[in-house]
Parts: sequence; C-alpha cells; structure tokens
Amino acid sequence: MASHVYGMHHIGITVPNIEEGMRFFEAVFGAVEVFRTGPFDVDADFMANKLGAAAHSKIRDLAFLKCGQGTSVELFEYDGEEPTPPKRPSEVGGVHLCFEVDDVFAAARRLRDQGVEMLDGPNLVESGPLKGFNWIYFRSPWGLVLEVASFKKLGYEDASPHRLWRAKDHAK
Repeated sequence: MASHVYGMHHIGITVPNIEEGMRFFEAVFGAVEVFRTGPFDVDADFMANKLGAAAHSKIRDLAFLKCGQGTSVELFEYDGEEPTPPKRPSEVGGVHLCFEVDDVFAAARRLRDQGVEMLDGPNLVESGPLKGFNWIYFRSPWGLVLEVASFKKLGYEDASPHRLWRAKDHAK
C-alpha cells in the first residue's frame, strides 16, 4: 500500500432534511455541529463525475458533526432526486452505523423516552468472537438503521493479538 491509513475520518449520510438530521444526531448522540457549507455552486459534470451523484441534482447543504471522540458524521441534503428509504441491512449496499456508549441499557431507555423507533433489545452476545457485546438497533426518522453498543471485552480478544478500535480508549 502506497499510503498509510490512519483510520476513518467521517461517514457521509444523505438526509431528506438537514435540520431534522442535525437535531436527531444532536439529541441521540450529543453531536456538535462543527461547520456547515450551505449550497454548493457546482455544475452537472462535478455532480456526476466527482461525487457520483445524479448530474441534475444539487447540494442544498452540508454539515459536519462531531460525535464523541470517534469518526465524524457528514450530513448532505440534496435537491433533484425522489426520496427513497434507506436500504435494509440485508440488502447489498445496506449499512448501519454503530456508536459505542458506556451503557447500552441506559442509552436504550433514553432513546425510547425520546420516542426513537427501537428494534428488539438490548441484546447480549453470549459466545463466539463477539461474546460480551451488548447492542440494540434503532431507526432515524428517515429510516436509517443505527446501533448503540457497550462492552468491556469481546470474545475474540482471548485468541487474537489484534484489537478493534474502541471509543473508550480514545475518550478524553
């Protein structure tokens, strides 16, 4: 590899309404707005060939949010495309984002109290490489699947010298 990879810088998410997206990430994850760009003044060639977006689409706004000590979230709001729901995690191209929290049970109670659509859980993995992983999935108002998780140690750590990135290892 020609270049050293330091880690993941940000995750970009297209939302139907940037104000709603920012309110959601602020309320659920304590995200802090770092900056916003407003509309982009670019042409169809830029949209298609530099972003892979529909040539006729336009960027209405872009915002970067700091979420704890980990990867930042970049929110985009576009014009020019018919809204479609996010793909399910089981579909090719489907994604979910997982945020590490100190207590998944407390986080799940707080999310439920805020009226967030929760899936079943919290859940505990009791064996295998994810042993000790407490997690629950939930949905954003526009249908994006998200997860919060907490754990002290994972099962794979008993047999591998490698360690996955941990938010708590980088918390200030």
